[in-house]
Amino acid sequence: MEFLLLPAVTADLPTTSVTVSSWKFPQGVELADPVFFQSKSVDLVFGVQHFFSFFQTDNKIPLGRGLPMLIDSVFGWLVTGAVEHQDSSPHIVCNTASTVNLDELLTRFWSCEEIGSPNTFSPEEQRCEEQFVRTIQKSSDGRYTVGLPKNDQVLLTMGESRGIALQRLSGLERRLVRDPDLRSQYNEFMEEYIQLGHMRRVHAGPEKRCYLPHHSVIKQASTTTKVRVVFDASCKSSTGISLNDTLLAGPVIQDELRALIMRCRTKQIMIVADIEKMFRQIGIDEEDIPLQSILWRKNPSEEVKTYELTTVTYGTKPAPFLATRALKQLATDEQERFPNGAKAIMEDVYMDDVITGTDKASAASKLCEELINLTRSGGFRLRKFASNSTTALRVIEEEDLVLPHSNEIQLDPDPAVKTLGLV
Repeated sequence: MEFLLLPAVTADLPTTSVTVSSWKFPQGVELADPVFFQSKSVDLVFGVQHFFSFFQTDNKIPLGRGLPMLIDSVFGWLVTGAVEHQDSSPHIVCNTASTVNLDELLTRFWSCEEIGSPNTFSPEEQRCEEQFVRTIQKSSDGRYTVGLPKNDQVLLTMGESRGIALQRLSGLERRLVRDPDLRSQYNEFMEEYIQLGHMRRVHAGPEKRCYLPHHSVIKQASTTTKVRVVFDASCKSSTGISLNDTLLAGPVIQDELRALIMRCRTKQIMIVADIEKMFRQIGIDEEDIPLQSILWRKNPSEEVKTYELTTVTYGTKPAPFLATRALKQLATDEQERFPNGAKAIMEDVYMDDVITGTDKASAASKLCEELINLTRSGGFRLRKFASNSTTALRVIEEEDLVLPHSNEIQLDPDPAVKTLGLV
């Protein structure tokens, strides 16, 4: 059986000690609790689904008028029933503790029991969801492609953006010239973007383009990439309209962070992981790619080139929704093959952080395998695995762990990792 551990189960039982000196027990009866008459704290509470399995016979022995009876159980004979007082009326005691008035208690009850509406999206959020469903496609390698949720009328009012993007590039280059180390890491980041196919060179044509300025963000605490490039989709065009002004944000479709953290803390074994480059594993529809154009060159002496960002781009308004929605779509599509993994993806992911768990090491190991295979089927990769159970992580490749398998050389006697701001 699985138990919840609590500081106290209920009030002491019986509520007051009972005098049993006048009771006559049959010879040879072995009581399950020889001191049942003393008021003591309750050690265990069993659910009713187990209760009746404790009685293998129907043996019952009355102790007399106004007294309980003995019932045979797998633990021994149990004393059960009411004790009649001198006034010949049974006393039934109910222990309660109230900290709120009845009206508030009833309000809470109905709030908990109320069935929420399956769709509480605003009209704009509903429109965003409909565009997602209409444009999402799955390629032969399992990866998803989505369209940018747009307000076409506002898009028509967006003006020229290449001039400001070129101006911002010049400012960026002046900074990079002063910091050779930053320049090297910036170039490395952009080169990786090109090599992975997340950015491609194009020759600007007559089609309408939106150019996004870009700059660096330095995160020293990162265990992987210290310098990241952020694309500014909020930069205004010549008409004062930015790309983000033309895009729909989409609804929030993940649980609150507090709910995820509280839920994972109810598990004996916690598993955390990170989805590598989550946004960039989702492609953008060819029709919308020109809206994600940038200007770039590795060296100020080179010609300024035009590139297109071919994946969901961090910095665009709908990026969090598109990435999260695509991940949930993957869980829906693969739930028959990976039921436990799909449930974890649907409930226990906050942006690109997975924070889930189970109560048994064997189940935790299987959950890790399902999560890896499920996400891989959609072109995603899980990494930075950590758990309070080494058994759960035996199926994980060494390179995908935060801490190595081997504990033979351990500089830190109590290793820890951070996820979602928690140690």
